[in-house]
Amino acid sequence: MLGLPSTTEVGRRIPKEAFYGHLKVSPALRQSFVDDVERFTVANSVKTATTGIASGRCVDEVLVLEVALKARRVPEDVLSCVANANPHKLLFVCTYGAEACTAVMLKSLVVGAWQDASALRLDVNAANMDEVWDSLASQIAYGDSGNESESVEERFEADARLEALRAELARVEARGRKERQFARKNALFEQVKELKRQIADIENGR
Repeated sequence: MLGLPSTTEVGRRIPKEAFYGHLKVSPALRQSFVDDVERFTVANSVKTATTGIASGRCVDEVLVLEVALKARRVPEDVLSCVANANPHKLLFVCTYGAEACTAVMLKSLVVGAWQDASALRLDVNAANMDEVWDSLASQIAYGDSGNESESVEERFEADARLEALRAELARVEARGRKERQFARKNALFEQVKELKRQIADIENGR
């Protein structure tokens, strides 16, 4: 799967109950496991023993989990639940018929576009398992092999922070344009300057 080395292939099916049976999940989430997922299969285990790539400081293994779906809709709450409850680094491959999409949990779940399952490919060319995880997750989240100055988690967190700051900046600027009271207008102007400074600090530090 994903064009990964054949030595990484596992093909071990995991009962759905193994994920939600011992977890405190809402009735709606439990029902989503039942209604939306056909089966879970550990498709690949990417680690030193299966690739010859050295273990990393933080990552020893990346598991590729195939999630066969009952409809062409990704149950994001289910994937998030599985990722948060699992100690391994997980890459999800959601399949429906001949189509598939990938997903990865960073600060939140990132889901890629649907495409022909046979066309899905990921590259594992890296010096250690930390770099393997970073590269694989970056390929799914960003369509590239990573950023040397930031880990994929740092990159994603910075992007989320930038998005929040830019949204707040737009709100404050809109309030400033409508405000007629001089003191309040000046206060909003100072907020705009501070938000722009924070945005610049993140952008310049990358």
